[in-house]
Amino acid sequence: MAFLVTAALAGAASAALVFETKRKRHTRIKLAELAPPREDIRDLVSISADPVRQKMLALRSQITETLQTSDDDYQRFVRDKVDPVLMGGHSRNQQMSEFTGNSIRELTPKEKLGNRRMGLAIAGVSLYGLTATTGLPLLPAVVAIGIYNLWPWFKEAYDTAVEEKKLKIIHMLGLYFGCMWVGGFYLAGILGSLFAVICTKTHQLTQMTARTGLTNVFAQQPSRVWIEVDGVEVEIAFTDIKTGDILVLCSGQMVPVDGSITEGEAQIDQHRLTGESQPVEKTAGDTVLATSVIIGGKIKVRVEKAGSDTAAAQIASILQNTVNYDSDRMGSFLASTEYTLWPMLAGGALGWLLAGPVAGMAILGCNYVVGIVPLRMIALLNALNSGSQRGILVKEGKALETVKKLDVLVFDKTGTLTQELPHIVCIHACNEFSADEVLTLAATAEHRQTHPIALAILEAAQARGLETLPITDNAYEVGYGLRVKLEDGEILVGSQRYMGMEQITLPDSLQPVIERCRSEGQSLVYVARNGVLAGAVEMDATLRPETPEVIQWFKKIGIKVYIMSGDQESPTRKLAETLGVDGYFANVLPDGKAALIEKLQADGATVGFVGDGINDAVALRTADVSISFRSATNVASDNARIVLMDDNLKQLEVLFELAEGFNRSLEKNHRQAVTMSLVAAAGALVLPYKFLLVEGLWVVEFASGIGIATRPVVDSNQTTR
Repeated sequence: MAFLVTAALAGAASAALVFETKRKRHTRIKLAELAPPREDIRDLVSISADPVRQKMLALRSQITETLQTSDDDYQRFVRDKVDPVLMGGHSRNQQMSEFTGNSIRELTPKEKLGNRRMGLAIAGVSLYGLTATTGLPLLPAVVAIGIYNLWPWFKEAYDTAVEEKKLKIIHMLGLYFGCMWVGGFYLAGILGSLFAVICTKTHQLTQMTARTGLTNVFAQQPSRVWIEVDGVEVEIAFTDIKTGDILVLCSGQMVPVDGSITEGEAQIDQHRLTGESQPVEKTAGDTVLATSVIIGGKIKVRVEKAGSDTAAAQIASILQNTVNYDSDRMGSFLASTEYTLWPMLAGGALGWLLAGPVAGMAILGCNYVVGIVPLRMIALLNALNSGSQRGILVKEGKALETVKKLDVLVFDKTGTLTQELPHIVCIHACNEFSADEVLTLAATAEHRQTHPIALAILEAAQARGLETLPITDNAYEVGYGLRVKLEDGEILVGSQRYMGMEQITLPDSLQPVIERCRSEGQSLVYVARNGVLAGAVEMDATLRPETPEVIQWFKKIGIKVYIMSGDQESPTRKLAETLGVDGYFANVLPDGKAALIEKLQADGATVGFVGDGINDAVALRTADVSISFRSATNVASDNARIVLMDDNLKQLEVLFELAEGFNRSLEKNHRQAVTMSLVAAAGALVLPYKFLLVEGLWVVEFASGIGIATRPVVDSNQTTR
């Protein structure tokens, strides 16, 4: 029953293919019939009155609609049921769908044609089975299907010869398959056709994510904004913004343009764009960048660049220009076997001289190394599925092959080696206030804020069991800090500049702390009550707990580790010294990160880069292997070739062991293929049934290779450690 269903499904695919190739011609005929020349317009009445003609037109329309419906159903079946398996399992397919918002993938015309070719190949195998079991004369159809499916290979062999004027492995394969069909080895030929189609389709699917559209960095842009016109705030559509407009922005909003502040002051978090770990204070005359977020304050910004002219948009533009699509040509994934061409041609010539032309042609088929191409795909799918089960999404198969070759691994600092939330290092109390009192006052002021510093303060207060104080009017005055009114006074929380603006005196005892924090890159959040400084909360970036162990692991296996950051020199140097890495780069702009990656590559290193921000996206696309987190900015995770779904750096160790297992499988299959090729060539010289012998040993070798390719590449008990 399953056989009949397969044959029926393949038959539907075959019919759909016929429909696809003839649809335009049918459409032209139909249009010609429905719209005859002007001089024959009087015949339209007689045509429409002809019942036979009407029935033929109706039947044609019905057949066309049926074929289209059948093809659509078949394409959906392949996309929903077959492609997830070929892409590395349903687990990986589900992870991939997260990056497209679980939207349904639209098949390209090339994918649809490939699906039809696969259906035809299955139909060919089924027809051969019917011929063998019933004796029906179906072999001409089998030959037609096989040659049609292999025609792209023959065409590419011709194009390669004309364009490159070189003899390549694809020419030898074309010669071998041609001789196989002429020699009557139809089963081997149609199976070879099926393998060729599946190999091509699998290659396209594993590389498909390189072709997905890049995330729009302005996906969170507001639909409408407020601008100031003659002293009056007016709401307009964001798309109507022009250079020179004065944009009014408040706390919590994302800055949608590049510009300069004309009035006001604010604390701005721009770490996703610049890599700075701490919010920066901005006032009149300072510049602001699109995609940065206003933590506190209200500012007016003169628009200098909007839309595609902003720094963030320029990053997206650079990314579009640096996407390197892998070739879809068959020869592109046969390149690794080109070295076997001349030995096999020499062997075929020798076989012809020693045992005749049949032996010579058979020896051309003894190149089992070519069989590693589909085995490589099987091993890759096995590794991709294994990785997805361990929370590692490998979006491009080539990246997994490259992991084992890495010499240098470069880490972004903020958000990659460190966590999003900073942590409190120390609370420096002043003027007879206790540390708990300082933290309580800070938490009271920050309890409605959502920026990282506020969340870190609230978390620390909760851990100590502290409760916030009641606020009388729920009113906030936001500038360089917060002003919160209580029943018995007010709380001020903010920067040193804010304390100076409010004429809050800083005690001399705090000066050494201020100098130390400035040199080491820590930040201080000052807290005052009723005009008196209560203290300062010292904060620092929080290192991921697994970071030191992971860095040491890479040093142990001989991979050099560098830190690259858009943050200032002091905090970057401090982290580099703490972790004992091989080097660091600070104050690096987004295009500078990519340039540094290219410099390392120019020095002969294979470079991997781990990053999470918009400012990391160009470097991610430039590196030989790019890695990001699931929680990273969309631009970063979309451009990374590997995504750590659990947001844990320990997964990098599993990734490297996964790559080691995958390459071990490839090496073992290669050794076996070389050995079997020599055995088959010797047999073709001295034994009868030469083609059958070669194909029989090929089946044995391929079956054994599948066993190797599907073995676990990582210990089944291993998870993220």
